[in-house]
Formats: sequence, C-alpha cells, structure tokens
Amino acid sequence: MSGIGVIVNPNASGNRGKESRVARLCAILGDDGEVIATQDFEELEICLERFKKRQVDILAVCGGDGSYYHAFTRAVRIWGTQALPSFLCLRGGTINNLSRTVRALGRPEKLLAKVVRTLREGGELKTERRGLIRVNRVDYGHIVGAGLITPFLELYYAGHRPGAPSAFGWLIVLFFSNLFGTELIGRVARTVPASVECDGEKLAFDAYTLIIASSIDHIGLGVRPFYLSGREQSRFHVVAGDPTPWQLLRKLWRFLFGFPPNLDSLHDDLAGRVVIEFDEPQPYTINGELCGPASRLVLDAGPQVSFIRG
Repeated sequence: MSGIGVIVNPNASGNRGKESRVARLCAILGDDGEVIATQDFEELEICLERFKKRQVDILAVCGGDGSYYHAFTRAVRIWGTQALPSFLCLRGGTINNLSRTVRALGRPEKLLAKVVRTLREGGELKTERRGLIRVNRVDYGHIVGAGLITPFLELYYAGHRPGAPSAFGWLIVLFFSNLFGTELIGRVARTVPASVECDGEKLAFDAYTLIIASSIDHIGLGVRPFYLSGREQSRFHVVAGDPTPWQLLRKLWRFLFGFPPNLDSLHDDLAGRVVIEFDEPQPYTINGELCGPASRLVLDAGPQVSFIRG
C-alpha cells in the first residue's frame, strides 16, 4: 500500500486539550503513513497536496462532520471526483453523524490501530460507499440544510459546552417554549418563503420550516430521519416542508427509528438535484457548519466515496 495520511484538526472539540493525540497516532501508524495537524484551511490544503503526491490509499480525518466538509471540498478539488482515496473517519468533533452512519466508532487511536493491524496482516478492510452532496458547484458535504436547523445550531454552538447533553437540553427548552408560546420557538421554527425544485419539479409549498438534504442516516441524538439515504447512487434524501413544531414532535418516534414521518406537510423523497430560491438571503449549513447567507442553493449528487468501517 502507498500508506495512510492522517489529518488532525486540533480545533475540533474532541481534540482540544489532547495535545498528545498526534504523537499517539504517529506511534500507531509508524512507517505506514504520516500524521499532520492542520491549524487552518491553508495548512489543510498544503497537507492534502502532500498526501496526493505521496499517493496515499487512505485519507483519515480526525475531527467532526465540519472537518469532513472542509476536507471533502478540498480533496475533490485536488484529486478530482474519480480518483479520491478511501476515507477513514476518526471521530473527534462536536457532531459525528457521518462516523455513526458508516460505523466508524470508538476512539480515534483504537480505530486507527485496528485499520493498521488489518493492513499489516494482509486482511481486507470493510467499507461502505456513500455519495457526497455538491453545493453551488464548489462545496461538498453529506448534510445540507436551511430553516430551523440553522437557528438551532446557533443556539447549540453558543452554549458553554456543545455536545449531546447540550443539544438535548435545547430541545427541552424549545419544547417548553412551544408549550407556553414564548418567542424562542417562533425564532427557531419560523417559516421561510422560498421556492424548491426537486429534479425539475416544484414542490407545493410557498414557505418552509425546514429544508434538509442528506446522504447519511443520522442527524444527531440517535435520530435517523434519512431512512432513504444510501439506497440509490446519485440521489440523496430530501425532507422539506412547513410542519409545525407540534407536528414534528408527534412524529419524533418515527424519526428516531428511521420510519417515514407520514406528514402531509413534508416532502420526503430522493432527489439527484435540488434548486432552492429564497425570497431573501438565508443562512444554511453544510455538515453542521454555518454558512451564508445565500439567495440560491443548488444541490447536486456528488461523487461516491468509500468509507472504512470500524
């Protein structure tokens, strides 16, 4: 093999305060690759160029979903869509939905050690292929959303320690805000005037509470609303409409277990291309990273990527 290239994002929440992680990963990898910590996007670009020249077979990213978004976007630019290496998700972020979907679980050190041991023993790695979503022709991720997901993320990131307990806590706060009619739920779950086309067909709604496209199963807290993701190459799951908070809460158990929500207020299907036109520029998210605002989003099915399972 040509080796494994490991990128560590020291700014990811799971890597903060763990200065020895790079050294531990280096010790595990030995002569079978290289570990580089990147402090910013410029260093990330240089690192990926280096790994491209080394012709690495596996590109491992130690971070969360936001780290993968930035790595995917630059990797596609450097390798192209047809020659991407396999990816290994070493979970080290605030949001780790991709690693959960492809079953790349456990501590980064443990997972990397397992992969290295398998390769040294001549074994075969288990992989799962998932498509990326291309956003406005330049960015690549696996969950793209607008509507209530962006103000919820703003609340989540503004907390003292983002993580599953914080996310669950905010859901409880929003439940009581909806119950008592306070302004918070209105700010998070407001409808956004927009036009949405899926594969050339305009959806019936004129305003949206949420618009989410995903090529993976999970969205956090064990919730699996994207039960169609991964079923067809070159298509991703789109959930969009104007449901009220109560409607979503009543269907929460269905989202938890990966069942169709059966809501008339939600479009719930696969698509290969989605065009979103907002009446006014809106923030949006790619893999949990807050982006925008933008007046128009064009989502296309991106390349299929091979992910190494744990």
